[in-house]
Amino acid sequence: MPRPLAIALCDDHPVFRGGLVNLLHQERELRVVIEAGSTAELFAQLATTPAQLVILDIQLPSESGLSAIERLVAARRVLVLSAFDQPNLVKQALKAGAQGFVRKDASPRVLLKAIRDAAAGRTVLAADLALRLAESLRAEPDRLDFERRVRALTTRQREVVSLLADGRSNREVAGKLFVSEGTIKNHVTQILQTLGVRDRTRLAVLLARYGIEC
Repeated sequence: MPRPLAIALCDDHPVFRGGLVNLLHQERELRVVIEAGSTAELFAQLATTPAQLVILDIQLPSESGLSAIERLVAARRVLVLSAFDQPNLVKQALKAGAQGFVRKDASPRVLLKAIRDAAAGRTVLAADLALRLAESLRAEPDRLDFERRVRALTTRQREVVSLLADGRSNREVAGKLFVSEGTIKNHVTQILQTLGVRDRTRLAVLLARYGIEC
C-alpha cells in the first residue's frame, strides 16, 4: 500500500483543529503528522517532521497565514482553510502559491475532496468562490484606472487627498496646508473631476477599498 499523505494542520482553535484531526484519522490514506496553533509552531515542527500538505488558517496569532504561504510552498503544497473568504484574500493566497482555498463551513465530503485534489496538484476553489473571484477580477481595471488617475494628481492635490481621507474638513485642510479655505475648495473640485468621483465621501471609500495612500 502507498504511504498515507502526511498532513500538517495550522489553526489556533483547538476544538476546530481536534474535530478536523478526528475527521482525517478516519481516512486511511491521510495522516495528520503536525498540529500547530501558530506559524511559529508550524515551522518549528516542520523542521523535524516532513509534511506533504499544510492545511492553513489565515487568522493566526503573531503572523497571518497569508504571509507564511510563500515560505511553505517551497517544499510542500498548501491548502487554505478559513472562515474569511473575501475575494482579495483568495487572490492573495493563490498569488502566494496556495493550491486552493476552502471555507471552514464546507461539508466533510467537500473538504476531503479538496485535500485530495490539492495533494494531487489540482487547484481547489468552490464554484461560488470562483465566481466571486472572477467578478472581482473583472472590476480590476476600475481599480487600475483609479490608481492611474491618483498618480496623475499634483503633489499638492495628493496632500489634500491624504488629509481628506483622514476625514478632515476643508477648513482643517486649509489650516494644515497654510492656504485659504477657498483654495482648498478649488483643489477638491479639481481632484474630484480628475478622479471621476462624485463627492469626497465616495473618494474616501475608494481610497480605503483599494488601499491607496497619497
